[in-house]
Amino acid sequence: MSNGDRSGRTLSKVTTTSAEGFWYVLQCIMLGAGYLAKVPMKKALSDVGIVTMTSAENFWYVVQNILLGSGYLAKVPHKKALADASVGTMTSAENFWYVLSCLCLGAGYFLKLPTARALCDANAYTMTSAGNFWYILRCLPFGAAYMQKVPVKKALSELA
Repeated sequence: MSNGDRSGRTLSKVTTTSAEGFWYVLQCIMLGAGYLAKVPMKKALSDVGIVTMTSAENFWYVVQNILLGSGYLAKVPHKKALADASVGTMTSAENFWYVLSCLCLGAGYFLKLPTARALCDANAYTMTSAGNFWYILRCLPFGAAYMQKVPVKKALSELA
């Protein structure tokens, strides 16, 4: 693993709460949704040299990318949050796709927030007031942002 992509900060293993563990298992029961949502985060962590993906995670990441690049596009907001936390850097292509997704009514920014919150839970990032406001607002409809954060925390709990 190369550490050349890191920007200074390091992440340490995070523990998930009992509630996060429960919701992750429940998400995985629903056709593996939790696991498949975790794969792009693991790829982002792998890109910055923090983890090694399993062969199953690599397989599912490739399958996601066969589906119109959905794995890659799901990875981009995770990479942006990691870059904001000074854990890694983004490529030019990732920056392009992040900006393009932000032009779609701020979708890229809103997709970054659950990862930013998970990094905040790991004491690796400090969210802005605006970020906290939008994260909480996105949690109101059935805990949507929280449910998106759960697979991210699971991926962070698998750090060495």
